[in-house]
Amino acid sequence: MDLFKLSSQVEQYVIDLRREFHQNPEISFQEVRTTTRIKEELDKVGIPYETVGSGNVVALFDTGRPGKTLAIRADIDALPMEENDKSRPYCSKVPGAMHSCGHDGHTAMLLGTAKVLSQIKDELTGKIYLCFQVAEEVGGGAGEIVAYLKEKGGVDCVIGTHLDGGSDAGVIHLPDGPLMAGAYLYEIEVKGVGGHGSRPDRAVDPIKPACDILLKIASIPAQYHNPFDTCVVSSCQIHGGSASNIIPESVKIGGNIRFFKYGDADRLFERIRLVAENTAKAYGTTATVTALPASPLPVINNPEIAAIGREVAASVGFTFAPPHDPTCGSDNYAEFLAAFPGFYCDTGANCKNPGASGNHHNPTFDLDESAFRRIVEFFAAFAVRFLGK
Repeated sequence: MDLFKLSSQVEQYVIDLRREFHQNPEISFQEVRTTTRIKEELDKVGIPYETVGSGNVVALFDTGRPGKTLAIRADIDALPMEENDKSRPYCSKVPGAMHSCGHDGHTAMLLGTAKVLSQIKDELTGKIYLCFQVAEEVGGGAGEIVAYLKEKGGVDCVIGTHLDGGSDAGVIHLPDGPLMAGAYLYEIEVKGVGGHGSRPDRAVDPIKPACDILLKIASIPAQYHNPFDTCVVSSCQIHGGSASNIIPESVKIGGNIRFFKYGDADRLFERIRLVAENTAKAYGTTATVTALPASPLPVINNPEIAAIGREVAASVGFTFAPPHDPTCGSDNYAEFLAAFPGFYCDTGANCKNPGASGNHHNPTFDLDESAFRRIVEFFAAFAVRFLGK
């Protein structure tokens, strides 16, 4: 069994698929063509699948021999933005949609892994679920797949990767513990009594308490949260009023929180609620706090599985990124890791082409396609290490 050779044999297949997906991006919950193509490719290698929830595709690679169960996840949705560079032969053909976060690569690499696995079936035991997840960019899909896997008896391990436009191909970041933050959005509505700007005494102004609330909740990380548990409370919007001589009825504040420990979201929102309600009350107004989950859990790697992942990564030639802090970005792959032991990792794919950017969610984003082969080899090698005879 030569995984380098097998992954090399599917390298062009993966590149071609990635380019096809890049040309035909579909935003969250609209991945109809994408899932159709995934199913067609799975049919070619004889791996059965089911449609789960809102369009997720979950394939089952069953060796027919008893053993452990592994799941590998790839997200498949694109973003609602226009691609800048129309000169590339594989640029987006869909107005207002672009794969600017690497999910086209994730999808193609998992399909390439399926082809390699089909050739080493005799070397494996147990089962592998190949999970193609819709709507990651808007917090969808993951919970539906997790529920499906639990209905099937669960898995012993789940793994996944995110292509990293900021580091070079062949570099991997696979730490123990937190990798990415959990995220919630919040809205605070402060209600008063409108009136004429010339007679504020006859109104109850919601602008002043809203400003006071915004400043007070900004101090939560320093004043009310464990200093050893990093968090972010970031108010990014404040809206109120329609004219310079009208005291408005209400003002809205919008923002987001980020955190790295299970349970911190509840603690942060309770503090935001207390500050908002009591500050508003002091001004004679009321405040209502609404929490909107974006990626409600942090991505936290299981140390034992992460250690195995690092062993496998080294064996296929990855270079390890220097240790660094987790990112405040979020990914609802976290729901998989909250349910099952496993890891998520960043794998480098910084594109050096002129005009290209490694900045995710940017209209100039592109990938170094030489990164794909080694990641396919890594996934297959991990399967052999975890499920091998």
